[in-house]
Amino acid sequence: EQYAALAKLVDALCRTFPRVERKVPRDAFGDVIRTKLTDRELASFHGILGHYHIQINKVDPGPAFQWDLILPK
Repeated sequence: EQYAALAKLVDALCRTFPRVERKVPRDAFGDVIRTKLTDRELASFHGILGHYHIQINKVDPGPAFQWDLILPK
């Protein structure tokens, strides 16, 4: 139920803010990047981010979070 609610929230945010794309940072293998992005990567990315994408002292949403339940691969 929480993933379904979060998917609806992501949909609403993407509709409200058209520059926010329904994607998450991924590596060359298609896996979600779970580390801080560089300043350049952050400046050019227009999608959904976790705390660990923007700072090094946060690990959420955490390794068990299933991004693919809310975002396409």
